Amino acid sequence: MRLGSGSEADVYLYRQHVPNRKVAIKISKQRLDSQAANRLRSEADFMGRICTHPHILSIYGSGITATGHGYTVFEYAPGGNFKAFLEHDRLTADQMLTIGIDLASALFTAHRKGIIHRDIKPSNILINAQHMPMLADFGIAGTIYGGPGVGFTVAWAPPEVLANGGGGNEASDIYSLGATLLAMVTGQSPYEYAYADELGNSRGKERSERLQFIIMAKPLPAFHRPDIPAPVERVLHKAMSPAPEDRYFSALEFARDMQRAQLEMYGHTACTTIEGEADIPADVATNARLATTTTPATVESSRRSLPWTKPPVIALAALAAIVAIASGFLFLIAPHMDTTSDDRAAQVSGSGPGGKTSGRNNGNVPDSGVVAGSVPQVRGLSGAYNAAGTKATFSWTNPDPQDGDVYAWTIVGGTDESASSQTALTSSTSIDIAPSGEAHTCIQVSLIRADRRMSDTPAMACAIRP
Repeated sequence: MRLGSGSEADVYLYRQHVPNRKVAIKISKQRLDSQAANRLRSEADFMGRICTHPHILSIYGSGITATGHGYTVFEYAPGGNFKAFLEHDRLTADQMLTIGIDLASALFTAHRKGIIHRDIKPSNILINAQHMPMLADFGIAGTIYGGPGVGFTVAWAPPEVLANGGGGNEASDIYSLGATLLAMVTGQSPYEYAYADELGNSRGKERSERLQFIIMAKPLPAFHRPDIPAPVERVLHKAMSPAPEDRYFSALEFARDMQRAQLEMYGHTACTTIEGEADIPADVATNARLATTTTPATVESSRRSLPWTKPPVIALAALAAIVAIASGFLFLIAPHMDTTSDDRAAQVSGSGPGGKTSGRNNGNVPDSGVVAGSVPQVRGLSGAYNAAGTKATFSWTNPDPQDGDVYAWTIVGGTDESASSQTALTSSTSIDIAPSGEAHTCIQVSLIRADRRMSDTPAMACAIRP
């Protein structure tokens, strides 16, 4: 089944035989010359260095077919992408901040490895089976020190990239992420939204040229929308400052300011997922009584397991053990994936601006689409201390209760390594925990069916000591 088509490659949905799973395969339309083969290897190398992050699309393998066509095998994201989502829906500012903190964590992880994305936009933010936002399409990525990739998309590119005809750095990626996040609330890129009258009904190349001129010549205006509070607009404006030196110094700094704005306006904040960095900055943890995540009704952003790695799948073994499931890597399209899926409900189609492939799984599939037979994540996980600070109570709901359901929960984070390694089972949808001396207590919870199938991604929430 074809998922999408661009100027250089097609993307297909296949079912891999071993391990048995759906995958998305990007296959070049033409036989590859040496330069194109180098680009293919570059994309695979870039993705392989960073795709352990829970909000970066995984790559399973890459190679050249017997006929000289290049292919890359990716994690399949059945929820489509945010370009398709924005054609029929919007996020609230609160929901947008949660997604933004997720994506800024992923972007900082890439930047720390020396990788610049160069083309962040809604069509390159995919939605996986657990409704998590996934940064994808590093096909034009390059290293901070120079390398492949000069492309961009006008609506999401900062003025300096448009002036130079391509390229970019950490600051330009931060701009593009800010523009993408604003569109999740408004439905349009910032300058298309603010200067709609000047763009009029122009189409195609004419519209692109007008928009490019506006971005380079016009100021970024205030938006004055009641659904975007002033602290949130301030954060987005800083990320999209016309001058690169006025933007956030790093994607981590951007994430931290989003956490502060979310706490100020909504009384809670999402956690970052960055190796070696605190989930919640000290100033936020000090002022917050509760830190948990916001899950949009339409784009449910799955919460954390261990920071900086793909959330592990926990399984029962004699009702106690945790079994780590290792990712399989695919190096040949045939014979292991010689049949396409017949799951029409998962079909995604379409392409990005200019006919370019805009994501691995582009199209209009609702974000509610999941792989058949998957176990849902628990919902509404939250936690709070009692007034004395002697007990933390966590509760959640089961979106699809069935006979025999139980829940595996684990304390995560903190300095107590033994606590982080112990998993307990409960049939209840709430637990009480006697906390350690940490400033906050975080847990992850997974739903387990009677047949031992388990939700692919645990939910996570933190309670902050009063």
